[in-house]
Amino acid sequence: LVGACRKPPVFCIITEYLSGGSLRAYLHKLKPGHLSHQEIIAIAIDIARGMEYLHSQGVIHRDVKPENMLFDQDHHLKIADFGIACEEAHCDGLTEDPGTYRWMAPEMIKHERYGHKVDVYSFGLVLWELVAGTIPYEDMIPVQAAFAVVNK
Repeated sequence: LVGACRKPPVFCIITEYLSGGSLRAYLHKLKPGHLSHQEIIAIAIDIARGMEYLHSQGVIHRDVKPENMLFDQDHHLKIADFGIACEEAHCDGLTEDPGTYRWMAPEMIKHERYGHKVDVYSFGLVLWELVAGTIPYEDMIPVQAAFAVVNK
């Protein structure tokens, strides 16, 4: 984070330029299962450190997925796209679905109250994709994936 403005009516954040593209684009270029264990661990640590920082600041990202992870020029991942992030003290679990079903925690899908653990759940699905080389619930449309998450 380079800077932020929280003075109404202007709310914005300024981040560094991340030239390496998204984790989604990177995974798309690879054959499934071709990430080394070392690279999986490095990616996981980068995401975990970013989430640790966000959560220490009381922020819930609410849309943790490979499309929202960007590489810098040194191939380190940074969490991006804070369009639906919220301060944990002010997140309303009863609002419309803010994230992407396929990576969304059950309590978000069910419109229950939630905290930062919803990001941890989504992080687990990102790890699944890194290790398995497949998108979670890839044989289902997003609504089917949401139903499966809630009911299994």
